[in-house]
Amino acid sequence: MHDDTNDFAPSAPVGKTFKFTNVGDNVNGYVENVSQRIPLNKFGTEQQDTDHNGNPRWQRIITLATPEGGDTDDGLRTVWMPVGSQMATAIGDAMKRAGAATGTPASGAFLKLTFARTRPSKFGNPAKIYVAEYTQPTNAQNKPLSETTASSWPTNANTWVPPQGNAPAAWQQ
Repeated sequence: MHDDTNDFAPSAPVGKTFKFTNVGDNVNGYVENVSQRIPLNKFGTEQQDTDHNGNPRWQRIITLATPEGGDTDDGLRTVWMPVGSQMATAIGDAMKRAGAATGTPASGAFLKLTFARTRPSKFGNPAKIYVAEYTQPTNAQNKPLSETTASSWPTNANTWVPPQGNAPAAWQQ
């Protein structure tokens, strides 16, 4: 029997994909949405990738509401996170340090992700190592923000105010 629970799920907020190209690249903002698991395809194909044991690989899309943006930019940034990756571990460790429940980052939580360094890898390209900071939302109830709340956030970089009032220290530099 087919489980059609998510056949009509609302689309996730989308934004510009954030690329971690150089050591030191970072993105920070408030968690707007975290997708369900979706297949991680082999580069340049529509075929799902597998790990070295032949198991299918998955990814999640994290959408952040950032203070970036302006007239033609909504400030949303998406991060494509492979499940089981070092990036996922960095986020999970940051959530644990913040006292958050294990699982998916909560809507409204502050997340900063930094490409910290590389290390050699036996699989070809050097592995990217990430560091994450996570602050739980003030309501800490792990329930999504309403569409009205999320869409009412100003997106102009000069007037953007985080939904929790004061920006974390990282933004006040």
